[in-house]
Amino acid sequence: MDDEKLKQELFYMVRLTSKYDFKRMDVVEGILRLENERRILDSVFGRRFKTRIFDIAAEVAHDGNCVICGQPAENQVICNHCMETITESDYAQARIKPDKNKIKINLNILKHITKQNLKKVIQYILIVCLSVAFIIQLWIMKLWFTMPEINPLEKPRVSSYEQIPVADETEAKSQLALDFPEEEGYTITYGRTDTDYTGRFLIDKGACCEEVEDSLREDQRYDYYFSDDVYVFYISLNTDTAAKVGLAEINNNGAILIMGSFNDGRNPNYRYRFR
Repeated sequence: MDDEKLKQELFYMVRLTSKYDFKRMDVVEGILRLENERRILDSVFGRRFKTRIFDIAAEVAHDGNCVICGQPAENQVICNHCMETITESDYAQARIKPDKNKIKINLNILKHITKQNLKKVIQYILIVCLSVAFIIQLWIMKLWFTMPEINPLEKPRVSSYEQIPVADETEAKSQLALDFPEEEGYTITYGRTDTDYTGRFLIDKGACCEEVEDSLREDQRYDYYFSDDVYVFYISLNTDTAAKVGLAEINNNGAILIMGSFNDGRNPNYRYRFR
């Protein structure tokens, strides 16, 4: 075997040893299959190398010495001294040097391209940044205009049903259930029998009792503040999108007062004429 072929073979063995894990049988089988096609490892060192990597993959006992010099090898194939000697040889450096030169050439090309296009790249970056900022501004404006008004001014809710007299709390609850049906998520709970001002049940539907009372003349107050028996109920609503609570009062004539979050959200503690 000529000297050039041997240098090629030793360099090839070093490259394989530094690159692959010979404990994996699939790796070794791939190397040997390629070797059968290319016939690079024909020297005594090459034959030792092929036998050694197969023994390692197959977990066959071996001495673990370098297949080139016979000294103990840390990687069980080629010792560090032989690895360094072959890698630093003129032959190996000549094979590796083109790769380094290629990298340098590519770096020079990259620098040239970068210098030529740096201004354009900066322009593109600025355009992208400005576009993103503009989109964010549009999104914030849309969010602002679509946000619900905090504590909005709203009209108190009123019933569309006719006022019907009730004889007891059961009938009173049935009347409430028309406007607050269970199938829509409402829960009506009877609380107690109490009294409230008669005048509150005579004001217009949707009117606020407290606001009316503040505007009464002295001659109107006497009749207004007579008390009347009422049935008191607690109403709640719990859904995925809403949670409301309130209190309803019904007199024997079937007139209804509502307070809480079911009416004007500004004044949840005020009573409103509902029916």
